[in-house]
Amino acid sequence: MMDEPTQPADTAGPISSTVRRWRRLAVRHDLQWSELLLIALNLYGLRGNDTEGMRLRINSEDQEFMMVLPADRVTSPFSLRAHVDPSSPQHGLSELCVDGTPVAEIIEAEPGDEVRGYLRAEGTAATLQFLEDAAQGELVKHYRDLLQALSSDRNDDGTSHRFDEVMLAAIHAHDEALVVDHLKAVREAMTAEGLPESTTLGVLTPALRSREAFAELADRVGPMLVFLTTESYEDTAEVQDEQSGSGVRQSERLAEILAAAREAGHRTSFTYTVGGEPLDEMRAWLLPLAEQTTLWPSLTIHPAETPVDDSQHVAAPDERLDFFLEARSLLEQIFAPTELRPEPWRCYRGLWYRQHAGEPLDGPYV
Repeated sequence: MMDEPTQPADTAGPISSTVRRWRRLAVRHDLQWSELLLIALNLYGLRGNDTEGMRLRINSEDQEFMMVLPADRVTSPFSLRAHVDPSSPQHGLSELCVDGTPVAEIIEAEPGDEVRGYLRAEGTAATLQFLEDAAQGELVKHYRDLLQALSSDRNDDGTSHRFDEVMLAAIHAHDEALVVDHLKAVREAMTAEGLPESTTLGVLTPALRSREAFAELADRVGPMLVFLTTESYEDTAEVQDEQSGSGVRQSERLAEILAAAREAGHRTSFTYTVGGEPLDEMRAWLLPLAEQTTLWPSLTIHPAETPVDDSQHVAAPDERLDFFLEARSLLEQIFAPTELRPEPWRCYRGLWYRQHAGEPLDGPYV
């Protein structure tokens, strides 16, 4: 049993009823306070901001986290405000509040505009956005320029930075051959930048699905990390099994794709958004994929549009946070046989931050 969750960041003033209710929820689910707080923040987003999205660097219980949030949720309990005590070391910084109660320190806040690339894992992993409209001959130069820019962001002394992983985010691309060409260009750019062959090349995409593509990638770029984005996978209708003619569930088809990637020598994982279906259906849908997964998947929180909008959430508004905490426990059970563990930095809107299945999670967290 874990210790009772720690108190909110500042208990000098009145504590909101929401915070008191969430404290009790954290105790019931045996969670640290910061764990529940970050899950709730990803679910409800922020209110009182003009921008639709915001990137936050948060200090919660002496640990830093990165959040990318909807920031125009007028009914969210979360808001930002300037620290008001001039005698405090935190004066001049912002506070994250829940219905007026300060709960965490904001280190940095900026609009979450679209970016060409960004760093994770304390600067050891680079994510590159898929270039939609570049000519084939410009791909290598584009990705090399982007790697150089991210390296400069990390090292301001002009020296080249060595990444352990480079991930291509092609979540809206559905042309398999085009994604293969881009991955070959990224690997060429990585080589030109002096990154060794041992540097992981990964991809987030729904496009890869054929044994031929996985074999070509293994031959041309080496073993990869393949994250199949199930939310944007186009083949949502049942696929006919060529041997038996019986209908094959979409999750089983996705599992077949992951199996084909594994057979070609690639590491495998996937993305899945939690909150749109009941827990028993989620379990049945995920079990076939779990069997073919070699890296903890990106299991993300479906953000609430408003507390009263039930159109895309299976749980009622007043039960929604509790639903996600129950889903988290079930997901830990589903993936227990794999012995995989979350890497908190991989998922901006995840269900795990500092603990998993009652045990602490190692960083990096950002």
